[in-house]
Amino acid sequence: MPRATFKQRLRYRFDNAMARGVGSQIAMLAIVTLVLILVTSTVLTLSGLSPHGADGERVSFGRLVWVGLMHAIDPGAVGSDVGDWAFLFIMLAVSFGGIFVFSALIGVLTGGFGDILERLRKGRSMVIERDHTVILGWTGKIHALLTELAEANANRPGASVVILAEHDKVVMDDEVRTVLGDAPMRVVTRTGSPLVRRDLDLVNLGEARSVIVMSPDGPEADTVVLKTLLAVSKAGAQAGKQPHVVAEIKSDKTLSVARMVVGDAAGLILTPPLISRVLVQTGRQSGLSVVYTELLSFSGDEIYIQTQPQLAGKTFREALFAYEDSALLGVYTAAGERLMPPSFDRPFEPGDQVIAISRDDDTVIVNGRPTPVVEDTLAPLHPHATPRPERTLVLGESQLLQQVLRELDAYVAPSSTVLVVCEARHLDARLTEGGELAHTTIQVRVGDVTDRGVLDGLDVPGFDNILVLAETEGRTQEMADSRTMITLLHLRDILRRHGKAVPITSEMLDGQNRELAAVTEADDFIISNTLVSLVVSQISENRRIAAVLDDLLSPDGHEIYLKPARDYVQAGADIDFYAVVEAAARRGEVALGYRLAAHAHDPERAYGVALNPRKSARVRLGAGDRVVVLAER
Repeated sequence: MPRATFKQRLRYRFDNAMARGVGSQIAMLAIVTLVLILVTSTVLTLSGLSPHGADGERVSFGRLVWVGLMHAIDPGAVGSDVGDWAFLFIMLAVSFGGIFVFSALIGVLTGGFGDILERLRKGRSMVIERDHTVILGWTGKIHALLTELAEANANRPGASVVILAEHDKVVMDDEVRTVLGDAPMRVVTRTGSPLVRRDLDLVNLGEARSVIVMSPDGPEADTVVLKTLLAVSKAGAQAGKQPHVVAEIKSDKTLSVARMVVGDAAGLILTPPLISRVLVQTGRQSGLSVVYTELLSFSGDEIYIQTQPQLAGKTFREALFAYEDSALLGVYTAAGERLMPPSFDRPFEPGDQVIAISRDDDTVIVNGRPTPVVEDTLAPLHPHATPRPERTLVLGESQLLQQVLRELDAYVAPSSTVLVVCEARHLDARLTEGGELAHTTIQVRVGDVTDRGVLDGLDVPGFDNILVLAETEGRTQEMADSRTMITLLHLRDILRRHGKAVPITSEMLDGQNRELAAVTEADDFIISNTLVSLVVSQISENRRIAAVLDDLLSPDGHEIYLKPARDYVQAGADIDFYAVVEAAARRGEVALGYRLAAHAHDPERAYGVALNPRKSARVRLGAGDRVVVLAER
């Protein structure tokens, strides 16, 4: 290869210097301008062409440099020059040189400012926030999550959320404004990959109060979450502070690995069992979805864990009546043990904390004013109805199907049956991969659940409960919800023609479709994305809530039930809620609220559900009404 010439080497160095950026380009233009002015001033001084000043002496070299600079900056200055023609033409040449240099400078500055604006648009600057919530990823759950975080931070001035996602910043900002409107919570967006350490540094993890890792859509979602958790853990180690991490996990096989990465303190949410448990529990108890939504949403009554020294020495049963505006769920003992609920005769000890449902953290106060119970208003103490075998119809196949069947088996009586109808062939073997079910016999029928002919052949009125799952395989979220609504419309028409009422619970993905789906008159809707967002936001605000929710949703121990009001109080009796609490306590249960059947389809009245009502408020519970209780069965 021939040796590079001087001109080529000079050109190479010039290209490298110009490629370094705006600063280097401005410096090169300044050097060119300075060289032009110095050369011109030197030539004029040495040749004696410099003009005479007002004192008759020739203009000095320094003055010539200044005049040359003014000509380079302002070409119009040449019109005021005085001197011979040689001097005027030299100044004209300087002005022309200045035109080219400053034209180039304007172009460089314009490009530089354009790059700065582009970087700002892309969100690549460092976030200077403290005590903020970081969200890593952008999915369909982000809208519900932001809404809940705004509610949770309504009483925290200056609260902020930072989002880092591989998404266009302008699009994210527009969606955030649409979702939050005038909410005071500040949301800062940054474009970048949560898997890249340099991008994670943008969101200032070391100063964050919590980090939420969103699970992306797709078959490798857990792999992405694990890599993100590794990156967060490494960033936290370097910052000297590990933030509180909350992450969605879709496979129980991933859970143990994720726990090794982030430790026991992190909130790892296994979403398929969560959705399946709520779907199954709600499918067997109309109105339970409203209770869970109220319990998990920051816009209503939620769960708080607080120390209550005033209860020391009182039994748990006595403490049930010590609150006018709160309802007890259990106790966190001073030793860290969680009892939901404890034995009713267990006394509170110093250091114990109550687990309570209340409107806000400052309403968990001992302000109860219990009234004497009128025995005639309480129902005779007799056992609840003995569970009997159930027939359940499950329509549609999704990744939740196997989990739903296992959860359902934990609640139903022996000899129960489940008929699964979906388009998947050879489904029978897959349903028993986790082992034979103890109480349930599974039958499978192949068919399109949106086909009226298929549904007419199922004896729909003969079932005790109907569950409709969102069929997401190979379909968009909107298409899956549309199929669910078509199925619900057919089911309601079939039941109406037969004059029967069978509880129907359906899974939907987008909360915005609920209003459209309400025309189907389904008893309950489980909005999967919203449910996960509610749980994530709760755990991000209080890490100990995760264990409490796990207890509530587990088939072991105590869960939330809606039981007939006639088992607790006399139908139509004018009572306050203290009487309902007493009636439930006699059964070893905790009364949390009630549901009025007359408002079961009225969204303006929370579908008839009153969770944690004021205990002194009067109410009449009829034969068709329900009491919301924390009970073992």
